[in-house]
Amino acid sequence: MAHHDRRTFLRAVGLGTTGVLASNYATDGVAAATTITIEGAGYDIWNARDEFHYYYTEVDGDFDVSVRVDSLEDTDDWARAGLMVRQTLNDDAEHAMIRKTPGNDTSFQWRSDDGNQAESTTSDDGSGEAEVSGGTMTATWQRLVRSDDTIEAYGSTDGENWTLIADISPGEIDFAGSAYVGLAVCSHNEGTLTTAQFSNLSGLSPGSNEDIGSVEVAGSVSTDSGDGGDGGSDTDPVVSTGSASSVDESSATLSGALDDLGGASSADAYFEWRESGASAWTATGAQTVSSTGSYDRTVSGLSADTVHEFRAAADASDGDTAVGSTNSFTTSSDGGDGGSEGSGANFDLSDGFASPDWFDDSVAVHRVTEATRSALEAAVQASGPRLVVFETSGTIDLGGSELEVTNDQCWIAGQTAPSPGITLTQGLFQVSANDCVVQHIRSRVGPGDSGDIQGNDSINSADGTSNNIFDHCTASWGVDECMSVGYDTTDTTLSNCLVYEGLHDPYGDGSDHNYASLIGDGADNVALLGNVWAKTRGRVPRLKSETTSVVANNVMYFFNEATNMDGDTEASIVGNVYIPQDLGDTVIEGGNAYLEDNVTDPSSTPLTGGTSELSSRPLWPSGFSAMASGDVESHNLSYAGARPADRTSNDSRIVTEIQDREGDAYTDSPYDYWIADHEEVGGYPQLPENTHSLNVPNSGLREWIDQWALAVEEPGASPP
Repeated sequence: MAHHDRRTFLRAVGLGTTGVLASNYATDGVAAATTITIEGAGYDIWNARDEFHYYYTEVDGDFDVSVRVDSLEDTDDWARAGLMVRQTLNDDAEHAMIRKTPGNDTSFQWRSDDGNQAESTTSDDGSGEAEVSGGTMTATWQRLVRSDDTIEAYGSTDGENWTLIADISPGEIDFAGSAYVGLAVCSHNEGTLTTAQFSNLSGLSPGSNEDIGSVEVAGSVSTDSGDGGDGGSDTDPVVSTGSASSVDESSATLSGALDDLGGASSADAYFEWRESGASAWTATGAQTVSSTGSYDRTVSGLSADTVHEFRAAADASDGDTAVGSTNSFTTSSDGGDGGSEGSGANFDLSDGFASPDWFDDSVAVHRVTEATRSALEAAVQASGPRLVVFETSGTIDLGGSELEVTNDQCWIAGQTAPSPGITLTQGLFQVSANDCVVQHIRSRVGPGDSGDIQGNDSINSADGTSNNIFDHCTASWGVDECMSVGYDTTDTTLSNCLVYEGLHDPYGDGSDHNYASLIGDGADNVALLGNVWAKTRGRVPRLKSETTSVVANNVMYFFNEATNMDGDTEASIVGNVYIPQDLGDTVIEGGNAYLEDNVTDPSSTPLTGGTSELSSRPLWPSGFSAMASGDVESHNLSYAGARPADRTSNDSRIVTEIQDREGDAYTDSPYDYWIADHEEVGGYPQLPENTHSLNVPNSGLREWIDQWALAVEEPGASPP
């Protein structure tokens, strides 16, 4: 009998599907008197990705779960609360949900496969599955049933008489044997929590809760047994897994929280951990707690440069146990090279004066899923602390105007893009905010299709900004400078960047550009570490009036002016390699500088002219140690640029030219010649738009993006 025929028959005899199924499934769960309060934020549970808070457990096979939705705060007409079954905890997972909303009663939705667009009994594509008029009904109670491979959703006003909203059969949605079943809450209002209360949960005993997707405000779960807090009701404890901190090559500190004692007087709280892929868990020692709150434990004896999984757990004094969600972290390399997360790059993000310490697991994650200006702009100009990740590669045409990062605390992780990464063209990319990190991005501004991008850098920071880091970026084909630091800025780092081929005559009118990097008047605490400047006629770099800078371990190739300083400039210039091919003067000129271990190739080239040499460093980043100049060229040519283990043809060409001491002195390039005919450059790149789906962890975000960075910096390294 087809499932629609079976359903019609059961309704005809007055049973409904539940009349047959109810005796087939366990009905144990949280005690009826227990009130479950869930706070959840998130933009939506819809489209191809979800954001919400989930209170759940893993269920193998069939189930029959019911609950009463007592209240839902009206943060939006499409805020939602209800029962859900979910194949995985990824934000794009296959799922089915009964949803109660403030403005749209109760209906049923599903995603037929990972990454597909969601459908519902109220949507055009899903309305044909509805068994109630309009696909929605007034209901206080919800019931979700899995029978073999069929998912059935019911609503009720009294918890006894059930109305079928829809059933979804195999082929439309196919769950594997085990899945996650629980209560989902979404505010449909980013940055705002909604509160939902449930009672009479039957057939399910959740023990874990976490935010799913890129939720800006963390959710929570609490339970009240209704017994005055004396523990008279037998409910399960609730724990949540936090993040790992103080991670080194052999140890890490794990954090978690006991959210609810479940009526018990105390609980033994601990963690379980293992190397990723291992079958058995190792438990830490337990600490006995008698109230809710956070706890942590340091584990040691870990393997270096290895992904580890961990989860919070608690054994309540009444015999009940809770296990939280599984999170991960990666131990650092034990190579002792001072680099980041096992990379051979000598220069870490914190080696300059700027600090990325504002970044933590609470940041919102914004995904760029298409190689368009609008998609990137929406992510980088969002508000609040945020991480921008890429699920596409490709060339992003900025259309002839600058693209600005306008709000503070933005981390742009270009390393998360699939090969060959992200390249920006035809517009300045500018950080006009504070506390930002830009990694593994290429920008090739060029003269523009109409020749009107006059005076644009490829990448820079705006005047008056502070605490910004540009790391492993490529900046080329600028029509003024290629990569610069704004006026009156403070605490700026440029590290491991590849800066080359400013356009000498981009418009064919004799205008004389082809500059590398300018450090604007009044810029304080600028750190230029481990960069490569190549094939520019000057400003390698230019340190303007009243600037204070550290210029350490950089390679400068093919210029006729190099490091120029104004008279009141102060700098520490240490361990740099100058390789002039067309020099009309000395490589370091003017200003006031402490000079140490700088070399020229050929060595007959004069090093300084008119520079007032200081006897000690006027400034230096705390804890930073410069490499010997003899190691700099090999190191920088291996690690500078957007994706040194995955270089595009132009970046590879520059590195080869430096190694072989070859290449044209200038990229002359009048507009038409540069775009259409210049064989060495080849015009604007057209990168393939490859895509992948990122599984962004709810904790350990810094370790996760560091592992992605390692994957594009070190040949043979794998992403997380």
